[in-house]
Amino acid sequence: MKKTHAVMAMRGLLYKEWIKLRYLGLLPLALLLIALGNSFYDMHGMKSANGGQALWHAVIFRSHMPFETMRYLPLFSGVWLAAIQFAPECRNRRLRLFFHLPVNEHKALFLILGLGAGLLSLLVGILCLAQAGITSLFMPVEAARLSLLTLAPWCLAGFVAYAATALIFIETSVMRRLWHAGIAAVFVLALVDGRGYGSHIDGLPWFGLIAMLWFAAIGNVLDRVKRGRS
Repeated sequence: MKKTHAVMAMRGLLYKEWIKLRYLGLLPLALLLIALGNSFYDMHGMKSANGGQALWHAVIFRSHMPFETMRYLPLFSGVWLAAIQFAPECRNRRLRLFFHLPVNEHKALFLILGLGAGLLSLLVGILCLAQAGITSLFMPVEAARLSLLTLAPWCLAGFVAYAATALIFIETSVMRRLWHAGIAAVFVLALVDGRGYGSHIDGLPWFGLIAMLWFAAIGNVLDRVKRGRS
């Protein structure tokens, strides 16, 4: 019976997340399609107006990025998805209801995080593959690979932003919220600040580890909220 109640609770959580994400979660996808269209017409227009040599010159010697509009898209998507998922749960201390479900609160939390991070992964996967395909239409495969290396830190910034936003909503102390926001801003801005192709690639594994630590920290904050400590 207890197992049945736990399964029903998890299904209820899944349905609630579906309700929250089914419409508002489409906004990042709409922005992604606009950014991809802009990238395509940028490269197509430059090649049509001035020839392939002008496009190559702009990309290779002037570091022109047709996908520049995507720089902050994963960052916005991470913040947006986390806000959709956690703002309703944390308003007016409603998070305490989370501890009365017939299922372990950490399993429930990471189910919610898994859904959000999975949706974000889908978005950045579409972004990277579509942009690589667009680049391949106009330039050699090496250029497509370089575009992926450039997009990677921006995409990782989205995951850091997602985890940090969820952490800020779950946190009950104002000072700790400000601390988390400040530290997250340092890492996120560092990831999106690269001004050339392939920026931050050497340090990307370390940034990936930091992103995982942000997700791990959410569980610790949840424990502190459960104990009723500020």
